[in-house]
Amino acid sequence: MSIEVNENKIIFKRDFEATAEEIFDAYTEQSLFEQWFHPQGATTKVFEFNIVTGGQAFFAIYTDQGTSYTLTKYNEVKAPYLIDYNDYFTDKEGNIDKNMASMRNVIQLEQKGENSTRIISTAELPDPKSAQQLLDMGVEAGMNSTFDNLETLLKNK
Repeated sequence: MSIEVNENKIIFKRDFEATAEEIFDAYTEQSLFEQWFHPQGATTKVFEFNIVTGGQAFFAIYTDQGTSYTLTKYNEVKAPYLIDYNDYFTDKEGNIDKNMASMRNVIQLEQKGENSTRIISTAELPDPKSAQQLLDMGVEAGMNSTFDNLETLLKNK
């Protein structure tokens, strides 16, 4: 995986041996999403899952360090190449934590070959300081671990 920081944006790129459709399904089908969308050793539980333009999802990620709750609001979903959404940290009832910065994420899937796709995941934060805070919290290792889970899921399909 490569990572690039550009002001308030963190851009992750990684190639997978899978079609864009298979990766898109992993992001948009609840049963698949729960299997991989967390760092290794953690689990994800989905409470709401409507991955369409204007839809939203609410889920928890359980780790040894604790539980985080996320509300995701989808700006644009175009199968199988684009998922554009905003993430918000919430409490367990889904109330947005106003003290935590929201983050816009744009997932682009580029078909590189018959069975090869690049994910370009751009996280856009309110300002460069927020982006640096996310990096300092270990987002790169967490993203790598999560993408490792995705790779395992795709290989076992």
